[in-house]
Amino acid sequence: MTSASTKSQYNETFAEALQWLWGEGYLAPGGAEDVEALLTGLEVEGRDVLDIGCGLGVITVMLADKYAAKSVVGIDVEPHLVDHSAKRAEAAGVLDRVSFKLVTPGPLPFADASFDMVFTKDVIVHVPNKEGFYKDILRILKPGGVLVGSDWLRGGEGYFSETADRWLELVHLDFQLKNLEQTRTALQTAGFSKVSLNDRNEFHRGEVAKEVALLDEKFDQLVERIGQEQADYRLRSSRMRQKVIDEGFLRPTHFVSFKL
Repeated sequence: MTSASTKSQYNETFAEALQWLWGEGYLAPGGAEDVEALLTGLEVEGRDVLDIGCGLGVITVMLADKYAAKSVVGIDVEPHLVDHSAKRAEAAGVLDRVSFKLVTPGPLPFADASFDMVFTKDVIVHVPNKEGFYKDILRILKPGGVLVGSDWLRGGEGYFSETADRWLELVHLDFQLKNLEQTRTALQTAGFSKVSLNDRNEFHRGEVAKEVALLDEKFDQLVERIGQEQADYRLRSSRMRQKVIDEGFLRPTHFVSFKL
């Protein structure tokens, strides 16, 4: 799995704050509703699935439990996330179909044509070489397999906006932001067919508005859980993200692509 850095970006306190905002087990906004939208019209039941960037494992478990995948392998680059994921799968009683693997940046550690589906949610934004990453995913997919996921994309083709620059400086995450057409081109150049992208900016505008309202209403609760300094940071980050979504710079996007 190619990443810009192996340094932990989702430590325990950070993960605690994100779950308080977005729901138990979720490190990205949208929750189960966004996962359902991603998978609409796609066949998961009976398939061998890879979940890239499994985080806390909530979606990995969901793919087996709710969507009846034959098997699901969740991978991540952070050991504590893999540990949490394994405990979640054990508690859900799905260890007969779900497993987790700690990986390091680089080629995906799977044989050619290993999976029917590769799922990934809000992870590829950390990958600098998008086309190379998509090629590696294509390699491990079986003929007829599908790549389905979401990514944090950007609007425009030129320089980042002043608001976006300030937000990225604040969050200190290694976001490698591309726009929709750059993403479409990278997927097609990698060899994927029937590439479709669904700009979810409008949905996430509503989600971040609810997020900011929650922070304003129950901020003291978050302070009790993660401390004043981290809670202040989370509030600043959410309010600034609301600005970059509202101005159209940040464009969370769903994508589906097939290997013929």
